[in-house]
Amino acid sequence: MSTGRDLRSLNDSPEVADAFGKLVSGGRSNYKTVIEKTKPQLRCTACSKILEGKEKFCPECGKKLTA
Repeated sequence: MSTGRDLRSLNDSPEVADAFGKLVSGGRSNYKTVIEKTKPQLRCTACSKILEGKEKFCPECGKKLTA
């Protein structure tokens, strides 16, 4: 069941990192987890050019990009 709240603004909160560390470690305190925050690279399916993500057409080959 979801509340529909957008909690993305709390991602960088130290309290969230501490709570996640306790969850992962089985309740041990001062357990620091590494939360990877990398974005996957978007590529054109036709020419494999790396895209920014806001293009509607590939700037290299002109293929229409789907969302």
